[in-house]
Amino acid sequence: MVASPKVAESPDETSERRLAAIMFTDMIGYTALGQKNESLSLALVEEQRNLIRPILKEHNGKEVKTIGDAFLIEFRSALDAVRCAYDIQRAIRELNLSFSEEHRLHLRIGIHLGDVVESDGDISGDAVNVASRIEPLAEDGGVCLSRQVYDHVQNKFELPLSSSGLKTLKNVGTPIEVFSVTMPWEKSQTENIWSTSRIAVLPFGNISPDPNDEYFADGLTEELIDRLCQVNELKVIARTSVMNYKKKEKNVSEIAKELKVGSIVEGSVRKAGNKIRVTAQLIDSNTEAHLWSSRYDRSLDDIFVVQTDIAENVVNALKVKLLVPEKKAIQRKGPSNPDAYVEFLRGMYFFRKEGAATNLQNAIKHFGNAIQIQPNYSEAIALLGISNISLGYFGHDRTNEPYVKAKQLISTALELDATIPETHFAKGTASFFIEGNWEKAEQEFKRALELSPNYLEAHISYAIFLVSLGRF
Repeated sequence: MVASPKVAESPDETSERRLAAIMFTDMIGYTALGQKNESLSLALVEEQRNLIRPILKEHNGKEVKTIGDAFLIEFRSALDAVRCAYDIQRAIRELNLSFSEEHRLHLRIGIHLGDVVESDGDISGDAVNVASRIEPLAEDGGVCLSRQVYDHVQNKFELPLSSSGLKTLKNVGTPIEVFSVTMPWEKSQTENIWSTSRIAVLPFGNISPDPNDEYFADGLTEELIDRLCQVNELKVIARTSVMNYKKKEKNVSEIAKELKVGSIVEGSVRKAGNKIRVTAQLIDSNTEAHLWSSRYDRSLDDIFVVQTDIAENVVNALKVKLLVPEKKAIQRKGPSNPDAYVEFLRGMYFFRKEGAATNLQNAIKHFGNAIQIQPNYSEAIALLGISNISLGYFGHDRTNEPYVKAKQLISTALELDATIPETHFAKGTASFFIEGNWEKAEQEFKRALELSPNYLEAHISYAIFLVSLGRF
């Protein structure tokens, strides 16, 4: 917390008086952090400034000065000030999602409308004083407003504003009614009632005699996520998020609350030789009622039929009407040889692990096995190409051989099937990392995401591509 600006009592002849909306910001816990870890506190202040300054420009905010960790900002419009404050807190919240707790920014904002006096580029007066006194009343990530600001923005600002009642502020003669902005994420956290169209497919349990068959359960989970992602009306939680719940002892309601979903698919897989048993159930997480469940005792040859049937039953139970392209996407078939598919799943199991040499070599081995079994397996050929690129990129093979192999494989995959996202993702990766053809790389990444909007690896590679070009 920083010292509050003082009110000018006798402005000189060069000073200018005007009405302005004043925003005062403050980083929570900055002083304590500075005593504990000065370098981190200074880094967070710099991070805050880099984040806030572009947002100020978008809302016509004038940065008067920084006072330690705090900002003093002037606006001509109260509405601009409130919208700017919301955008700042939203941007900080989004930034914090990617950081550990100790590296997160925690900010409070206060806004008041009143007279200010400008002198030598600085401002003082009633508005500055009150804004600095209102700011500590805000919650972490919150925005507090005076009654004067509220009167100017009510029915114009998009979010609800709630009164906190009259507050007695230090060095302010009369109590002031203070309002707070109800943030969208605050509302969501209190409701805890989510649409069943927001869905999570939890990792299917592996109950096979061989614990090494875990790759098969993971593959089924990922395939169901991918198929349900093709349905526009469904909001499906990403694989990386649900995999955090693998082998964790948590009940459905706890998981649903953490993932903010209204329905959950869970199940188990047992594989013994060429026989599989799959159980699956759909649960309304708001009521914990079973919406659908089934058990499948089939041969491995029927795995794609089972995947399609589960996806269709989930969609039907949620009363979602499928469009023709969505139905085709859900009903798609994999390779004709189930042994090739098993090897492909083994390859994907290692491909999605860390980029260690052993993981990439195992991925290359199993993708290669899949192609030996079924030479026209375009997905396996594309992923084998990308695995070779990774082998070179991570420095596990410093010769040019992995890149030469990758270009040949990816070219073959595209010739075999240019209608699947994997081949375009692979071509984008090759264009970016090997050829340096930026235009082609972007074109291919975009095409992969058109074909599969929830293709995680394509999103990641496209993001790295954009960052490398400075297109943040």
